Amino acid sequence: MHLANPDPGTRHMPLPLIAVAIIEIIELVGVALTAYEAYDVIKDIYEGLDKYYKSVDEAKKQLEHLIQNLKDEIDKKISEKEQVAILLAAAGADPQSQDTKHAKGRGADGGVISTAIQQKIPFRRVISEVCDKANAMPVLQLRKKKDVSIKDLPKVKRKALEEILKKSVEEIADIELEQFILVRLKQFAANLMFEFVDYCLDWASPLKCEVSFGPKPGYSDHPMEGATRLKRVGKVSPFYPVPPPNNRAGSISADLVINEYRKKPTGKANIFAIVEIKFAGDKIDGKQFEQYQAVLDAAANVKTGKSPARFDKRNVSSGGRLSLFRYPEDRAVEHGHDQHDKDEPSKKTPHKGRKNR
Repeated sequence: MHLANPDPGTRHMPLPLIAVAIIEIIELVGVALTAYEAYDVIKDIYEGLDKYYKSVDEAKKQLEHLIQNLKDEIDKKISEKEQVAILLAAAGADPQSQDTKHAKGRGADGGVISTAIQQKIPFRRVISEVCDKANAMPVLQLRKKKDVSIKDLPKVKRKALEEILKKSVEEIADIELEQFILVRLKQFAANLMFEFVDYCLDWASPLKCEVSFGPKPGYSDHPMEGATRLKRVGKVSPFYPVPPPNNRAGSISADLVINEYRKKPTGKANIFAIVEIKFAGDKIDGKQFEQYQAVLDAAANVKTGKSPARFDKRNVSSGGRLSLFRYPEDRAVEHGHDQHDKDEPSKKTPHKGRKNR
């Protein structure tokens, strides 16, 4: 990777440096981060996994020198005091598509979900790149084996499949399995990429995936291993089951949390934004966003208690931003054009004034 040296007389925003660096990591590990944990349990139902099976350790070795240079570069350019200001500036320049700006299409309700679609966030380009990779991974182009049902799996493999899908096998009808498993594998692949980026940055990435919060009213933070690494206890999927105490009924897991300070623990006191990612075919549920908002309200109270100086002693008004990232509708706009419309011209609305469904 070639990162340009800054002109001493010019003050550069560090955030684009992180974003570009993360995208370069994603480019390099796109193949390595196929749903490798899913290999053994899914292959009994689907064909097409052998071709893309590759260990993540190999990718780590290939990236070792690149990642060290990246960490050094980021640490030199970002001070803790600047981080929130940088995120705010980046969110202000959020490259949204027209569907995003105007909350058009899938899930838009004129209420909390539409507001979440329109919410400006930093790292939209990074999130878009991760979802592009997850969506395009050939490992997801699977063919179901003839006369093989999910119920034919041995008990051990059924349990492993449940970890990947985060759902009981009994809850999944065979007729729904194909679509459901593809959506979950895309999400799984995206999570693996976000987690790998976090690993590459010594567990200090500003983007944290599958962050759990316990049930109300406390919404306990996700357990940590060390200062900034999220605790994972899953064996097949690192993200499921959720570590205790957040494995209780009423807990919720955010697809992505953007931290205010990347070298501080992930939790209510450090949320810049919660981002829910929905691939095509995944359900958009208003109740889920109400739960996220309740977490952010609790985060505002925590931030109020931890703020030594506040204007006129007012409470912190917001615990963070709440964003819905629908893929592909909410991908970052490329070079001033709506990439989603450009890629899918057949899906444009043919007549003005046609209502969104």
